[in-house]
Amino acid sequence: MAVTRLKTAMPSTTSAEVVLDANVIVGWLDAGDSLATRTIILLESLEQQGVRPLMLDICVTEALSVLCRRSRERKKEPPDLNQALRLIREWLGKGEIQFTHSHQARHFGAALDTVAATDGALNFTDALLVVFQREGIIGDVASFDAGLDGAPGFRRIS
Repeated sequence: MAVTRLKTAMPSTTSAEVVLDANVIVGWLDAGDSLATRTIILLESLEQQGVRPLMLDICVTEALSVLCRRSRERKKEPPDLNQALRLIREWLGKGEIQFTHSHQARHFGAALDTVAATDGALNFTDALLVVFQREGIIGDVASFDAGLDGAPGFRRIS
């Protein structure tokens, strides 16, 4: 699946792209993940609808951190970390991972405010997704994290 670039203007109401949250990326990379089947169904549905996945560096790195921890801690069926790294390197080589550092710098404080407003229910990465969406930097987010629904107006696809 190819991905597109970050939006620089307000999103249109008929967005043809959706950001993949870390839990979706984990489900994609770890066949033993409890959400792996739901992830495949979701990704196939998005593809059939002509929706392109958008992978942000912050979500890919969060997913990779989860896989690293699982590869150390999960005794039964740990994720194939080497395969995940190969796929992430492939995404990187194809330009399929979008880097958000310039957006992070401008919206860091707003993300901290969002974490505070949710009393920590949203982690920093999730708060950035909320802020990025509010600012029109990204459109909808594919996520299985119902906690994101606590952010007023957040558009989540699951």
